[in-house]
Amino acid sequence: MAVQHRQDRLLVDVIEALAEADRLDLDEVEYTLYDYINPEILMLLANDAGNTWEFTFAVANHEVTITSDGRLFVDGVLCRTDLTLQQPSPTRARSY
Repeated sequence: MAVQHRQDRLLVDVIEALAEADRLDLDEVEYTLYDYINPEILMLLANDAGNTWEFTFAVANHEVTITSDGRLFVDGVLCRTDLTLQQPSPTRARSY
């Protein structure tokens, strides 16, 4: 998966979870993450393979937490468990 696509997907996952918490449709959300954090921080953490981390930030009266194992919480409620964070390892061809 390309880096830009992974970044876009992660940002969309966060905004979708926030919209769900506010019981809004995605197109009704009137802010962007850029209003609250630099989303590049999320990508730096997401690409930190092999380390355990947890990142919490405030967005529009919500507390968002993303963990290194791909979990996303909004206000302490688990919203996603399958975030695409780390780049998959390349598959090695076997020769016999």
